[in-house]
Amino acid sequence: IATSVSRGGESRLADGGYFELGASVYGTNQLDIRQTEHESVQPSLLISGMYQYKGLFIEMIHESQDGINLGINLWSSPNWSLDFLAANLQSSTSRNPDDAPNTLDEAVRNEYLMSMDSLFIGAGFRATRYWDDDYIFQYRISDYFDAQGIASSARLGKSWQVRNWNFHALASIEYASSKLSRRLFGVESSEATELFPEYRPGSAVTYGIELGVAYPLSEKLVFRAMYRLNVLSKEITNSPFNQADYGSFFNASISYVF
Repeated sequence: IATSVSRGGESRLADGGYFELGASVYGTNQLDIRQTEHESVQPSLLISGMYQYKGLFIEMIHESQDGINLGINLWSSPNWSLDFLAANLQSSTSRNPDDAPNTLDEAVRNEYLMSMDSLFIGAGFRATRYWDDDYIFQYRISDYFDAQGIASSARLGKSWQVRNWNFHALASIEYASSKLSRRLFGVESSEATELFPEYRPGSAVTYGIELGVAYPLSEKLVFRAMYRLNVLSKEITNSPFNQADYGSFFNASISYVF
């Protein structure tokens, strides 16, 4: 939605797309002790793009909150769009389902609980409302496969232009079901250790705001910067893995648009 609001919904129903390649630098605070390789500021390769043809679309937007999406537009009007998300891919933390933690000693269970780098794959729907090429509202819901839980979000964005500077603001509310929260931030009794006691969170609601700007350096070269702040639910902050009440993210990039 940040891409849509920054472009004012321009050509949202037209076939075609774009691809970007570039470099970025981003800064974050450390939310989770499982982020053992966390650094406050890091460089990153920028690979981003989207393409649609006769309603079918694929989206892979750099530093998006919504992961990679593959789907089809079910219905559109001048002000509305309803999409089916056939596949939504999100990178997240998870444990190896083949491990039986109650058979491990405490030291190995701690290592098991610290494991990371899993992929959540789900499907769902997305409804988007457009106003006057300046405001966009979007609601989406995804059900993750293997009974991992449900996530949904509601976001409202606005864009405005000052000379060649294109600004956008985005406010969001995100929901994670109790099953998804436990998968991400919980500790089952069979997994618990002295370092990570049993924890079974309920459903979690997170609030966020994002501010961004884009500036064309040339016909094909674009500078972008954004800052995002997420205020976390107590269901997340009370987790033995958590060590911050908020998530802070800044990104600046230069990319070539094909």
